[in-house]
Amino acid sequence: MTTTVVTVKPDDTVEQAAWLMYHLQVKRLPVVGAGGYLVGIVSRADLLTVFDRPDQEIRAEIVDDVILHEFLVDPALFMVTVADGVVTVTGAPETADLGYRIVDKIRHVQGVVAVRDKLAYPPAEVSFAGLQF
Repeated sequence: MTTTVVTVKPDDTVEQAAWLMYHLQVKRLPVVGAGGYLVGIVSRADLLTVFDRPDQEIRAEIVDDVILHEFLVDPALFMVTVADGVVTVTGAPETADLGYRIVDKIRHVQGVVAVRDKLAYPPAEVSFAGLQF
């Protein structure tokens, strides 16, 4: 073979394997153990059993538990859609830090395969000797 083969290790997380499969658009990943020996194959079907959670349930957790209760932000400021475990979030967070923290937390919601961050981040403030512009 002349093509580099993308593999995972037995101790890699399910999220890592799902991310690779999604972004590289592959249906299977070889699992390679110590010494480079093949110990198994992970397929999309294998991963989907872990992520077998309805999109509406994922969205409800993101809107209610993450945005509203954890960050105490009005969910109406954001539009959250979920399709096949892929979350797209749009809106305008009050600060860039808040937006980054929300997106990071969304990535860790069970059933989320990927996050499309389409937030409109506010420009960073510039300060000189305590003056903000």
